[in-house]
Amino acid sequence: MELKNIKLGELTDEEIVSEVKKGNIDYFAEIVKRYNQRLYRIAVSYGVFDDDAEEVLQTTYIAAYEKINQFRGEAKFSTWLIRILINECLMLKRKNQKTQNIPEDLVTNLTGDHLNPEKDYMDKERKEILEKAIQQLPEKYKTVYMLKEVEGMNIEETSAALAISKVNVKVRLHRAKSMLKNLIKDGTGLSTLFTFGNARCDKVTESVMNYIKNKEAEKVS
Repeated sequence: MELKNIKLGELTDEEIVSEVKKGNIDYFAEIVKRYNQRLYRIAVSYGVFDDDAEEVLQTTYIAAYEKINQFRGEAKFSTWLIRILINECLMLKRKNQKTQNIPEDLVTNLTGDHLNPEKDYMDKERKEILEKAIQQLPEKYKTVYMLKEVEGMNIEETSAALAISKVNVKVRLHRAKSMLKNLIKDGTGLSTLFTFGNARCDKVTESVMNYIKNKEAEKVS
């Protein structure tokens, strides 16, 4: 397929990966931008916040780039990438041994970049309540809920990403919803929860691409 006249955003993950494997490393920036939000939400569901979240996203992308030739397309690229992220989250948590208590400034940090200043106060308050409520879920329920309901992945994708059965996904999702039923009346606004923000997205993208380009430059020097 001729790609030069196609916008990056129109390419599939697999087409981008193919270009990266050919040495067109600039294409990888699209992967970073495309998955920052999703990976951030998953990191949060594993109790990784703020600067640690940015760190774990960067190490995930770098690991994915360095292992890109190992991706054979046997699973969706997004699933492969999420599995790397989960491993990075678990390693970071073991390293830091941090508690999963909610930081006092969590909501401020999460919502700062994307809030519309004209939003009604009650919408903002509801958003904060939902985020805090989700954070209080046990990790195995929180992660399933985040992927399925907040991020919008289907049962099969969630099952593959978390390496659990589809039945298990459904059971955990039902349990998560039961725990949240007094706070969540419907799905309205869930897509606005735990937003990563344009500035942080750009920061991670720039850091990852600078690292990759420096490494590639070292190979030819």
